[in-house]
Amino acid sequence: MASYVVLTPPDGCEKDERAALIRDGFSLLALIVPVIWLLWNRLWFAAIMLLLLSVAIAVAISQLPAWSTVFTVSSVMISLFVALEGNNWRIAKKERQGWDLRAVIDAPDHATAEEIFFSAAAQTNQQKPRPAPAFGKEAATGPAPVGSGPALGLLDYENRG
Repeated sequence: MASYVVLTPPDGCEKDERAALIRDGFSLLALIVPVIWLLWNRLWFAAIMLLLLSVAIAVAISQLPAWSTVFTVSSVMISLFVALEGNNWRIAKKERQGWDLRAVIDAPDHATAEEIFFSAAAQTNQQKPRPAPAFGKEAATGPAPVGSGPALGLLDYENRG
């Protein structure tokens, strides 16, 4: 199953029909033709940087034929990086433009993700959300105070100021 990130426009409501569902994960087309994929998705800066890097690798291969294997492998690794991170760049671009992250949906395909998101929207409009039940110590005393208990990592940030 794939994860789909749901983003809504800044001027839209929570369940806007203009919502963008972007698959969070690997893109095969971005692996095969990364520059074209970046241009298609309007990631201009990344496309220009990748194009310049590709030209530099091509020049390096022609100037240093003994290193051609290294440059070819580096070119494939760059394409793999674009394929793995390209959709995250699309999500980050939408967030920089003011789009709001509304949900992350696990679904087998894009159509099913849309169906899940908009059917959940219809149910949300009909029912009021209920608070999550508290269990154990939190039920009796409330949430634990900040800075209590062991810290994860080397530092405890309780005395920030």
